Amino acid sequence: MESPGKNVPKKTFSLYNQILDFTKYNDRYILPTIPNVHRNLRIHFQDEMYHLAKNMFYASYNKGNIRQKYLVELHVVISLLDMMLYQMRDIQAIKKQHIDASVLKLSTIKNIIYGWKINEELQKDIR
Repeated sequence: MESPGKNVPKKTFSLYNQILDFTKYNDRYILPTIPNVHRNLRIHFQDEMYHLAKNMFYASYNKGNIRQKYLVELHVVISLLDMMLYQMRDIQAIKKQHIDASVLKLSTIKNIIYGWKINEELQKDIR
């Protein structure tokens, strides 16, 4: 069976790995520790993690203005995830070091996407 990353274009491979790492980490350390009282936060956080991967694929398979649209969508999703992680700091059941590690992984993803967006804008100016 093929791995899902085999069809990902080469320039997004690092981003794909980072998003996969972020998702696995949160599935293991963050999501299971969110109490049922905060079920809505858990559901929305998990949805946004999958939107992060979905928009990465959309951006990698499209070109031009459509790619720019999905790169902006990626920034929006990252902002939402960041906001939710900030809200999770008040939940006693979640260890602060796990939240900090998740924020660090998310900032790495944000930096890669920002570099991709800047590169796309520079290539657009050259054409």
